Amino acid sequence: METIYSSEVTSKGGLYGHITSEDGALDTEVYMPTGTKNDKQKGTTPEQLFAASYAACLEGTLYHIAKLKNVEINASEVSAKVKAVQVEKGDLRFALDLKVSIPEMEKEKAQKLLDEAYKNCPLTKATEGNMEVNVNLK
Repeated sequence: METIYSSEVTSKGGLYGHITSEDGALDTEVYMPTGTKNDKQKGTTPEQLFAASYAACLEGTLYHIAKLKNVEINASEVSAKVKAVQVEKGDLRFALDLKVSIPEMEKEKAQKLLDEAYKNCPLTKATEGNMEVNVNLK
């Protein structure tokens, strides 16, 4: 297996800490999600970072699959909502709702493209079978 890209992020302090990427592009405080943000909480949560990663990864895969099929996408949007769910006492898991919009494309064609992109998304492959995921084309 050949590595074509790698990225490194360091966390110090856990859910009340700070994260930085090796290139400095990501440099923010992290706080424990409680459902409401107060003035003392700066930065982001791990759930927001996961949602952002999944949305960007799926949309990137969507464009990649479209390019391979010589299909033009002029605009798209992927919204990811991560939910921390308690499976049993003390056992938390993520559930994910994905909403995808591919305007200016016939719905059936857009659905086929989305299905293939979802199946090939690296984050889908990484989490497959480990979390509930709902994917909806808007």
